[in-house]
Amino acid sequence: MIKLNSMTIRQGPRQTLQQVFLWTIIVSFSLSALYGIAVLLGADADAIVGSQVVASTLIVGSFSLAMLCCGALFNKPERPLGITGVVISALSMVGSLWFIWSEPSMPTTAVEILFTGITLTAACTFVALLLAATSYRDTVIRPLLGATLVFVAITTALVLLSIWSITAVTHEYFSRALGIALILSVVTAIITPILGFLRRKTNQHRTSPYTAAQTSDPYRLDAATAAALEAEARRQGISVTQLVTPILETRTDE
Repeated sequence: MIKLNSMTIRQGPRQTLQQVFLWTIIVSFSLSALYGIAVLLGADADAIVGSQVVASTLIVGSFSLAMLCCGALFNKPERPLGITGVVISALSMVGSLWFIWSEPSMPTTAVEILFTGITLTAACTFVALLLAATSYRDTVIRPLLGATLVFVAITTALVLLSIWSITAVTHEYFSRALGIALILSVVTAIITPILGFLRRKTNQHRTSPYTAAQTSDPYRLDAATAAALEAEARRQGISVTQLVTPILETRTDE
């Protein structure tokens, strides 16, 4: 007999890192919010510092949410994408905080790098939510999911192009191309998980009624077990009732 009280469950390094990651986000966001409230309640707090504190709280909260969304991929095959999204989000959060608390004048290159990080953070968060929501992937969903990822990549590339090249924005067809790519990204991102959910439900309804009954009620006799009992009864040359009677009598005697 196994004693459950003596069993110990050991967590692997991956689970430990995930817990540290989640608690770090919770603590940092909580401390930021508490500090913001304390500064706003202070009698001597000026308007500039107060606005900086509020902006910092919003920045920490927004990027923490983005990192949580990317963290949803840690237990999935797309784990490298989730880790990449977390790293980009963390670096973008630090850059945004530096932008808020630094001098008003910043190098143009630094601003471009910051907005690049913000754009990549938004793209990684969007893709992470899409992949986490689309858990059912059959022959129809996979191409649709791939097309969605392509549209997101095109949209991200066009936004990055607008950040680093002013001449690209002034092009006649740039805004049209960006708008079309953005629309296709949003539409396919909404359709893909919904269609996957509907197709999964349809495939579940197509299963055998005995299997569905067995799933809803584990005490029902499914078709496979009934067929096995019939085959064994035929092999022994007795009825199914005669086959299971000794078992039922044994349970009654207990």
